[in-house]
Amino acid sequence: MEPRPEFDFEKYNIGNGINMEDLQNEARQQYSRATEQTVKQNNPFPVEVFPQAVQQIIKATKESLNFPVDFTGCSMLYAVSVATGNTYKLQVKNGWNESTVLYLAIVGPAGTIKSHPLTFSIKPIVERDKQTFREYQKLKTEFDKACKLSKKERTQQVIDEPVKPAWQKFIVSDFTPEALAEVHRFNMRGLGVYADELAGWFKNFNRYHKGAEQEFWLSCWSGKPITIDRKTSEPVFIPLPFISVCGTIQNGILDTMAKDNRSQNGFIDRILFSFPDNLQKEYWSDKELSTQVFDNWHTILNNVLELPLLIDENYTPNPGILSLTTEAKQALAAWERSNTNLIRNAQNDHTASIYSKLEMYVLRLALILELLYYACGESKLENVGIKAATGAMQLIEYFRNTATKVHTIISGSSPVDKLSTDKRNLYELLPDNFTTSTGLEIAHYLGIPERTFKYFLNDKDLFIRIKTGEYEKKY
Repeated sequence: MEPRPEFDFEKYNIGNGINMEDLQNEARQQYSRATEQTVKQNNPFPVEVFPQAVQQIIKATKESLNFPVDFTGCSMLYAVSVATGNTYKLQVKNGWNESTVLYLAIVGPAGTIKSHPLTFSIKPIVERDKQTFREYQKLKTEFDKACKLSKKERTQQVIDEPVKPAWQKFIVSDFTPEALAEVHRFNMRGLGVYADELAGWFKNFNRYHKGAEQEFWLSCWSGKPITIDRKTSEPVFIPLPFISVCGTIQNGILDTMAKDNRSQNGFIDRILFSFPDNLQKEYWSDKELSTQVFDNWHTILNNVLELPLLIDENYTPNPGILSLTTEAKQALAAWERSNTNLIRNAQNDHTASIYSKLEMYVLRLALILELLYYACGESKLENVGIKAATGAMQLIEYFRNTATKVHTIISGSSPVDKLSTDKRNLYELLPDNFTTSTGLEIAHYLGIPERTFKYFLNDKDLFIRIKTGEYEKKY
């Protein structure tokens, strides 16, 4: 929660008529001091870990489209993850390889531009899907024509026995395990699940078999083989699955993620949260976004998409293996010792579980950054170096803080934590006991409409209505 201004309402005779000039001056000064403290405690997204070309894109989309830098940066990490798929893995030790699989949640209040940065980042991949769909349509037309011919006619026209084509796509929105496995059969490189409303992902976990879908996702995160036996069709076996997930969710409904035991079985601990502090809806910018920005991002991500996928004799993906440089390994080993100490001294098992998962993610993010450096011409992709390792460590500390923030909210510490920034500021400035007129004066000063304030007063989780026109705060 943000620092609470210790506002001396008695000094300004709040109960006996408001001296608005003094109130505004004092509120302005104390709120300014609280804001300064908040900035110091802020959790800024480390844009500096990206290649210069990517930093420029993040800056341009922020200035022109108001994309929060956290959302754009994290969406780009997801896009590179999907584009990489099974082409490369990072070898930590013999027998221990990490992929670039990410489970990522973009968190913010309504109207704070959550979906657009993600749409922007995966657009080059969606363009690939459009291309492969056109190719699929062409093959499907030819297949349908061939099926209408008799065997004799196919022989006369020198047409082989028709084989039903499949659409090889990257991005999936209908993501039951069965649907994903079917798509994954034809795209062994890997898939990206895009859930515009991430809450729907969780709600669907138990629609068919209780707990089964959740176990599926736990296994996918770890890269365990997928086996699905079906009564009405052929079984599906994916020996080396790759499925990254990204979606958006409002901070007010984060607690839905903790239902059905997900906060106890480690599922939520596998999710990285992009969750900026003090996020508010911004006014439109007059600055236009250059088309060169779109072109630059397309070029960068297409450089990753062009990496070849090798297949072994068993028709299984055979990822290229990158090792850590000596410097990178030493830096990560030092970070791991520090993280282990945090796990040993954690206040509870949930915190320890979050920190444990970060050990895998720091390696995955290091690989993603190295691939991004390659795509921008800053790496030869011969190994994962110290720059990628230290950048990953900076990202992990950002995600450590956002995970703690989410845990505070879903653990039910206070409904105030779930409020948008403007309403939380209003709540903090309201005296413990106040009248409607007093509250309206303060809301007016903060730029909050009267109708919004009166609707806010109806929240029984935050206020007790003593009598008509008089309220008491619960927190």
